[in-house]
Amino acid sequence: MSLKFLEVEKRDTTAVIWFNAPPANGLNLDLVEELANVVEDLRNKANTIRFLVLASRLNGVFIAGADIKMIKRYMEGQNLVDDMIHFNTRLQQTINQVEDLPFPVIAAINGHAMGGGLELALACDFRFMAKGRGRVGLPELNLGLLPGAGGTQRLSRLIGRSRAKDIIYNRRLLDAADALIIGVIDRVYEPESLMDRCLSYAEEFKNQAGVAISVVKECINKGLELSLKDGLALEMKGVETLLNTADAREGVKAFLEKRKPLFAGAPSGGC
Repeated sequence: MSLKFLEVEKRDTTAVIWFNAPPANGLNLDLVEELANVVEDLRNKANTIRFLVLASRLNGVFIAGADIKMIKRYMEGQNLVDDMIHFNTRLQQTINQVEDLPFPVIAAINGHAMGGGLELALACDFRFMAKGRGRVGLPELNLGLLPGAGGTQRLSRLIGRSRAKDIIYNRRLLDAADALIIGVIDRVYEPESLMDRCLSYAEEFKNQAGVAISVVKECINKGLELSLKDGLALEMKGVETLLNTADAREGVKAFLEKRKPLFAGAPSGGC
């Protein structure tokens, strides 16, 4: 696969997608389509992957938001509304692809993550951020617009309605410390150690039961949209799925034999 904006690196059972689109990793339609193709390729290789890290090659910038050049081009064209709706739809779909991957995903936020950049990070299982001048936020109201790639939905689900409204209404840009306190991000590290910390965390999943993690992820993500009754039914379906796997048999056997299990199953989804 020929890539223009992204680099894909494989480190044992961990994959890394590097964003490398100077000057700010601005999201445009071409980059989004490229990301969608890369994510689909990784899904198809889920039998060899236990973890994904999203990272940036640019110093002090994760993803600064939409590509200003693209927006300017749309503004000067004849189909502004159609073009922007098409772009936002594809961005939403691609971010959903990331969220639906059958293995955990970390956003390694090394700097500014604005608009679509934060929306992508919100779709990840975890967000680790570097200390420093980097800020995260959804400032679209400055343009008379709204965060249209999942920001109004995922942020409120993550930190609650009131806090999400406060951040979006007031165009608040959070540093790492404030974002951690509110719950937008999960951990904060020194800039020089961020990637090592992310990769170290991912390494912990190397020998875990990939199928079980995949099913747990699906139960949590889907269950949040359901009633408790339906969520419990989804959970029971997951239990049934896992009871039929070799990993579950190995896990129980290892427990009875008082040894570490040797899991081999590939993450594939299944709730």
